[in-house]
Amino acid sequence: MAENSNAGGTLAVILHADVAGSTILVRKDEHLAHSRMQDAFRRFEQVISDYLGDVIELRGDALLARFDRASDAVSAALAFQEQQSQTCVEYADDIRPAIRIGIALGEVVLADRTVTGAGVVLAQRMEQLAEPGGVCVTPAVREALPDRLPFDLENLGQQDIKGFDESVSVYRVRLRQGEPVPQPQQQRVSQPEGIGKRGYSQAFIAIAILGLMAATGYFALVDRPPEDTEETMGMVDLREGKPSIAVLPF
Repeated sequence: MAENSNAGGTLAVILHADVAGSTILVRKDEHLAHSRMQDAFRRFEQVISDYLGDVIELRGDALLARFDRASDAVSAALAFQEQQSQTCVEYADDIRPAIRIGIALGEVVLADRTVTGAGVVLAQRMEQLAEPGGVCVTPAVREALPDRLPFDLENLGQQDIKGFDESVSVYRVRLRQGEPVPQPQQQRVSQPEGIGKRGYSQAFIAIAILGLMAATGYFALVDRPPEDTEETMGMVDLREGKPSIAVLPF
């Protein structure tokens, strides 16, 4: 499989997150472990939304999300990891969910709020290679990140990835020391349910047609010959070429 193949699918940035050692946490205290994992993913879901991503799947101890830009996906991942680290410090016990995150750029197939494809599998493989509380990305994601962002990327070398014919370079991403996590670049624009891009295009075309009709009617009215009123009778009619005398009231 090729990392950035786009035959028959959509190219997207995919983020996969999982709780490291979730089975051990559940054995210690099932109720508390599930509660804290759910709380972590609820907060992560909000961070993803802030960075213009969409959570596609959320199940138990794993999360799958889609982004349009690699910078948004990595920023969201690092923002959450920083938040989760601070949250775990506040726990008095050792039920502390540590999240691993993998991000890949690849082909996906979106249907009925589910996503499949090479990009999903590759993101899962990156997540499995990440350390608890860490983030790993593919070379394509690394190349898509602007140099201005405060990210340190460590090359972990070529890794044999299950399900892929060729080994893949893996990069560990960390926030540069002393730097804040980049803020979201823009706000999500809300739109009414059931109105997509096609609906907005049709509405725009309808408005344009109405505007054109109104403009045509206006210029037709302006360009219309004067009516035969008392004031206009007798004025020189340039169209007919026949002069007449104007009789004006005193």
